[in-house]
Amino acid sequence: MFKKFKLRIGHKKLKKQLKSFSREKKVHNFVSARKVAIVFYASSKSTFQQIQDFANFITKLNLEVTMLAYCPQKEIPQEFQQFDNVNIFTVKEVNWCGKPLAPFTEEFMATNFDILIDLSTEEIFPLKWIVSLSKAKFRVGNLSYPDNPNDLIINVK
Repeated sequence: MFKKFKLRIGHKKLKKQLKSFSREKKVHNFVSARKVAIVFYASSKSTFQQIQDFANFITKLNLEVTMLAYCPQKEIPQEFQQFDNVNIFTVKEVNWCGKPLAPFTEEFMATNFDILIDLSTEEIFPLKWIVSLSKAKFRVGNLSYPDNPNDLIINVK
């Protein structure tokens, strides 16, 4: 019950922030883009490896890739620390209502990425906060939660 209450407060705070938020919207693909961001939920090493492979594919297209992951644990697991090109924040770096507090998350949201790809398959509120307030020109993601902030929504079952 308390968890739902915190989530409801977090959604209200996010809506309030979105009222004064603006960004330039522009459709991009892997030909027109230069900077790509990948946001994901770090749930297992195999997921991490698959996303790393996807990032390597994008890098081979001569695109700059930045990755950001949310780990629901208090400490970053040892197996995730081998990936040095991913900024990972943990549950300790999120405030009581779900807002990310890690300094690199603010920098990430302020960066004008051409494409932001949200690879989370369920609503993870700290990631929703980041995607919603990102200055990325084109947001792509899964149809995984209400009030989806993405420009292109892919329904994966």
